[in-house]
Amino acid sequence: MSEKKRYLLSIKKLCLKLDVSKSFVYSRLNSHSKYFDAKFPKPIRLSENSVAWVEDQIDDWIESKMSADQSS
Repeated sequence: MSEKKRYLLSIKKLCLKLDVSKSFVYSRLNSHSKYFDAKFPKPIRLSENSVAWVEDQIDDWIESKMSADQSS
């Protein structure tokens, strides 16, 4: 039985994947921001100074955005 490999994205790789800035990402995570998105995937802490995002969760978020745009 093979398990699917999970890939982690650093903030830099996440920004490249989404073609956005770091401030875009962090504004989606900040509940006080007018751009807050409760459905945007939360990062996981790797160490005291390092976080990463699970790529599958980011892909799912992108799909949900695309589906929402098509149904509008």
